[in-house]
Amino acid sequence: MSAILCIGFLVGASAYEDTFADANRAYAAGDYAGAIQMYEQLISESVVHPAVFYNAGNAYYRNGRIGPAIVNYERALQLDPGLESARENLSKAVRETKRHLARPLPPEWEQSLLFWHYNLSRRMTNALAALAWIAFWMLLGVRQWRPLRYTRRAAVVTGILAVAFGLSAWDKAHPELLAVASDDVVAVHYGTDENETVRFELYAGDRVTVDKRANGWARVTTADGERGWAQDRGLAFVGPPYERPPDTAAAPRAAQPSAAANPQGAGPR
Repeated sequence: MSAILCIGFLVGASAYEDTFADANRAYAAGDYAGAIQMYEQLISESVVHPAVFYNAGNAYYRNGRIGPAIVNYERALQLDPGLESARENLSKAVRETKRHLARPLPPEWEQSLLFWHYNLSRRMTNALAALAWIAFWMLLGVRQWRPLRYTRRAAVVTGILAVAFGLSAWDKAHPELLAVASDDVVAVHYGTDENETVRFELYAGDRVTVDKRANGWARVTTADGERGWAQDRGLAFVGPPYERPPDTAAAPRAAQPSAAANPQGAGPR
């Protein structure tokens, strides 16, 4: 397991800093259930930070809950695609699942048009979209005031960039809902009734996309294109919004999913 991440501040609130530090100490002492409670408290209070999700993923893994661990690694990478320790732990956790099921791919239009944006954070794409938009209007203003050579071409280029970055920012603000099987076995039915025929089964850690939720059920699709209805209580949702994974009993793990170096601060390995 990579060392837990430490951050210097959380939304500038000392209460959050204290809870985060207490959670890290509980993790270091081997109290993974206690650490989970405190990380989840921060998440429920809208503290959204890659380090919180990453550390929560490590605590869930050590507590024997592979599904919620994968959920939190996905959340950390959603916020910071460059967090390699989370990517490495996610990969190792997935290899410990029963079927090693791949993550469902984004829609084809997104893969075609936004193939370049997967390693950029949401904050970065927002900043790039804003800068390109400002540059576009500045170039238009310059052209109206004093036409210069290549001003029109530059305005066209920056306009295209503004649209591209704007589309990327919108897509990152409205991600496709991803869920992970939290129970050991999750039955996927043809309809929203427990008496409906079981179409297939998910196993702890399997990732699926969700396109509809209704009355405690979620319509899920796997990377292989299998589709059906599963009960919410057997799934943990990546979000946003960041819902707490369902509580299930599990035995603590002794094995370590990663040997990555500690990128920030000190912590248990």
